Amino acid sequence: MRLFRLLACLALFLSTTAAYPASVGKAAKLLPVRVQLKWYHQYQFAGFYAALEQGFFRQAGLDVELIEGGPDIDPAAVVTSGKAEFGVGNSSLLIDFNKGLPVMAVAAIFQHSPFVILARTDPEIRSIRDLEGRTLMGETHSAEVTAYLKKAGVDLDRVRQVMHSGSVSSLVAAGAARVDATTAYVSTEPVEASRQGIPYQIFNPRELGIDFYGDTLFTSQAFAHAHPEAVAAMRDALAEGWRHAYHQQAATIDLILAKYQPRMDRVSLALEAQSLYNLFLADIVDIGYMSKTRWRGIARVFAETGLLPAAYTLDGFLFEPGPPIPEWAYRALAWAALALTLGGLLVAYIVSLNRRLRASLAQLETANGELARLSTTDALTGLFNRRHFDAALDLELARARRHGLPLTLMMIDVDEFKKYNDALGHPAGDACLRRIAAILRDNSQRASEFAARVGGEEFAVVACGLTADEALAQAERMRQETISAGIAHPGRADGRISISIGISGRAASELPASASELIAEADAALYQAKHEGRNRCVLHAAP
Repeated sequence: MRLFRLLACLALFLSTTAAYPASVGKAAKLLPVRVQLKWYHQYQFAGFYAALEQGFFRQAGLDVELIEGGPDIDPAAVVTSGKAEFGVGNSSLLIDFNKGLPVMAVAAIFQHSPFVILARTDPEIRSIRDLEGRTLMGETHSAEVTAYLKKAGVDLDRVRQVMHSGSVSSLVAAGAARVDATTAYVSTEPVEASRQGIPYQIFNPRELGIDFYGDTLFTSQAFAHAHPEAVAAMRDALAEGWRHAYHQQAATIDLILAKYQPRMDRVSLALEAQSLYNLFLADIVDIGYMSKTRWRGIARVFAETGLLPAAYTLDGFLFEPGPPIPEWAYRALAWAALALTLGGLLVAYIVSLNRRLRASLAQLETANGELARLSTTDALTGLFNRRHFDAALDLELARARRHGLPLTLMMIDVDEFKKYNDALGHPAGDACLRRIAAILRDNSQRASEFAARVGGEEFAVVACGLTADEALAQAERMRQETISAGIAHPGRADGRISISIGISGRAASELPASASELIAEADAALYQAKHEGRNRCVLHAAP
C-alpha cells in the first residue's frame, strides 16, 4: 500500500512540474524568438506552421518568427551570430560544436535522416564511386553525405563539388550549369525529379550503416543558459505542432499553400508528407527524442571519416533542462525495479504453477497449431509463403491430373518497386505490399485457389479449374483493381503503382509432368509483360 501511495505522489509531482512551464508562459509576457529554417518553406517544417497556427507557441510564452532558408543559408552561423535564437540543422551541428561554434542541440525532429544523393540515370554511373570525375551539387551542412562518400571509398579530390542551385533541374541543365548528382532529401527531390521527367537513381547513406538524426532543433549556448525554460517550452510546443500536423495532414497542406508560398504544389506536398512520416518513428519514441548514446555513434562515424578529431567531445552539446540526476540514483532505481520485478515474478509463478500445469497440454496443442500456421504464412502480408506455395502447387497439379481439371499459375510482380522503396522508404513499401496482397486475396477466394508471396515484391496465384480465358480475365481484374487503388508512385510517369502478370494456363489434357514447367511458362510470360512496358497481363502461348 505504501508503494502505491509513493507512486501516486510521484505521478502527481511529475504532472505538476510538467505543467508548470506552460502556466508560467501563459501568465508572462511573450518572449520574441526567431527561428532560422534550413530550406525553403515546405512540409518539412509543418510542425512549426501548425504550432504557430494553433497557438502552441503563444501558450508556451513565445512570440515566434520563422525565417525561410535555402541552399546557401547556414543556420548555425545565423544563430551563433545572434540573428536568430533557434535554428533547424542536422547532425553536422556536432562538427560545428567541436570546431568551437557555441551551438546546442535541443530536439531531433526526424529519427532517420532524409539525406541521400540523387544522381542522373547514366550507364556510366552504376555505383557511388562512379561519381569520381563528375560534378556533385551540394548544400551547406551536408557533412553526413561527405561521411558517406568517404566511407564508400570515394576520392573527394576527384569529385567536382559545386553549390546547390535549389532545384534538381540542374541534373539536365545545359552547359556548365549541368551536374551529375546532387545532395537531396528523399522526401522532396525524387518527387520533383519525377514530375520534371528526369530519370534518376538514389544512393542512400543507410546502405553503409550511416543512420543519423535528421532535422534537429538547436539554439546557442548563450540563449540556452539565459533562458532554459524558453528552450524547453519551444521544444515541447514544436512537438505538439508536429503531432497536430501528423494527424491533420490535409489541413496543414492548406495552411502552407495559403500562408507560406511554397515552391511545391499540393500533390508534391502530400507526397513529401507521406515520406517524412516514415522518418519520425512516432509510434516508438516521442517526437524530439534524442539519445546521447546515438549522438556518440554519429560522432564515431564522423571521426572515422576524418570529419571530427579523435578527441571529440559531446560535453555541453545536448540541451539538458535542470540539474542532471546523479548516476547513482539511476543505478539505485534500476536495482529496486529489478528486485520488485523478480519478487513479483516469483509470487506469480508460485500462485499459478498448479493452474499452468493443468493447462499445459492445451497450450502445447495451440502452440503447435500456431507454429504450423506461421511456417506457411508470410509475416508481412498474411498470404501463404514460398514454402507453402512450392508444396501446394505440386498438390494442385496432382489433383488437377486426378480429376481432369485445367490448372492456372499467375506470377505477379510490382512494377518498379525499388524506386518506390527508395523514394518513400521501407515502411511505405511494406504498406504498399500489404494493399496489393489484399487485392490478390480478395480475387482468389474459391476453395480451389490461393495467393502467395514468393519473393520481395513477387506474388503468385494458383487456380485449379479455370480455363485460360477465365484466368486471363481474373488477372486483368486484379491488375485493374491495383491501378484503381491509387497508390501514389513518385518514381513513375503516371504516378501510380501497377503490377505485371504472367500466366501459364494448361488444359486438363495438357498438364505438364512437373510444376517447374508451369513456373517457367509463367515467368516467361511475366518477362514478356515487363518487356512490353509493364502494367499488363500476358498469357503464355500453348505448347
